[in-house]
Amino acid sequence: WATRCWALHLVYALGLVVAVLIPLWLLAKPWCRPIRNRVVMYWFRGLARQLGLRIVAEGAPTDARVLRVANHVSWLDIVVLNAISPSIFVAKAEVAQWPLIGWMAEWLGTLFLRRGDVRSSQRLIEIMSWQLRRGEAVTLFPEGTTGNGQQVGKFYGRLYQPALSARAPVQPVAISYPCSETGAAIHPLAPFVGDQTLLSHVWALLGARSMVARVVFLPPLPTADANRPSLAIQSRAAIEAVLMPAREQARMAG
Repeated sequence: WATRCWALHLVYALGLVVAVLIPLWLLAKPWCRPIRNRVVMYWFRGLARQLGLRIVAEGAPTDARVLRVANHVSWLDIVVLNAISPSIFVAKAEVAQWPLIGWMAEWLGTLFLRRGDVRSSQRLIEIMSWQLRRGEAVTLFPEGTTGNGQQVGKFYGRLYQPALSARAPVQPVAISYPCSETGAAIHPLAPFVGDQTLLSHVWALLGARSMVARVVFLPPLPTADANRPSLAIQSRAAIEAVLMPAREQARMAG
C-alpha cells in the first residue's frame, strides 16, 4: 500500500510538471507569439502594480521585426517595457542569476552577453539577426550598463549590426522616472547602480509610495543607407532630445 501511494504521488507530481511545462513550451513557439506577448504583458503589468509603478507611455511601439534601443536606468526598464510591448531583450549574463527575474528572463528568450567574450558577442549578433529576420522585436541597451538617469551614456554600435544584417529599422526609446513629489527629473530610488543588490533595491521600492515611469517610443530609424556608428549617434541624440527638456525644467524649478 505504501509503495502504491508513493507511486500515485509520483504520477500526480509528474502530471503537474507536464501541465506547467507544456503550456510554457507552446508559448515559446513563434506561432504562439501573440498569445505569449499578451501573457507576458499582463504578467509584467501586475508586477509593475506590485512595485508601485505607474506607467505613462507615449508614441507607438513597433511590435515586429525591429531593434529597439533604449537608455538604461534600472532593471525596472525591462519590467516597464514588457508591460507595454513585450520583446526579446539583450542582457548581461549576470541577469540569469537573479532571483525570479533571471528565470523569467530565460523563459522570455532573453539573449545573454558575456562581457569581454568576443566569441559570445559574435554568436549573439548572429542570433539577434536571426530573431529579427523571423519577425521578432529585439530590445537592446546600447550603453551596456545602467546609469544614474541624469545623463545618457555613450551608445556602443557593435550590437546595431543585426539590424543592418536583417534590414530591420531601429526604434529609439526614451525611459525616465520623474519624481512627482519633488519635481526632479529622476526619482532617487529609480537608478540601479553601484554595488546595490537586486533584493535591497526591490525592498526600497516597496517602501516608497509610488513611482512614475515615462516611456517615449520615437519614430524608427531606417537602416538602408546607415552604418553602426551613425545609428548609435542618431538614436542616442533622439533619446537625449526627449530627456533633456525634462532635466532642464527640473533644474530651473529647483
